[in-house]
Amino acid sequence: MIEAVASPSGAPPAGPYSPAVRVGDLLFVSGQGPFDAAGERCGQTFAEQAHAVFDNLAALAAAAGTGLDRAVRLGAYLSDHGHFGEWNRVCAARLSAPYPARTTVPVALPGFDIEADAVFWIPEPEERA
Repeated sequence: MIEAVASPSGAPPAGPYSPAVRVGDLLFVSGQGPFDAAGERCGQTFAEQAHAVFDNLAALAAAAGTGLDRAVRLGAYLSDHGHFGEWNRVCAARLSAPYPARTTVPVALPGFDIEADAVFWIPEPEERA
């Protein structure tokens, strides 16, 4: 079964797509930008924007019964590849080993510096402890 997942504390979708989709024990999260629950851009620095993106990823993961520690894949899209070192520092602060598989690419982003998508494993309730 395919189930759409959303979170009232995460950023709303900017178009006709689901913020996340659960299929079995996997959660596929659409690209999340540095936006708050009202859809307003947040964060002035790259690091602030990256933490806002992680907050949105975490909100969707929690809505599906999982968390950042169960990310298996993380894709990041940076407005400038010069942000790569700072992105690594934010990832080190927000993620734990075993780290997810990652892809990071520079792309043109309209008015913000980062977007990220992810895939999470959703454990059975008895495995969540």
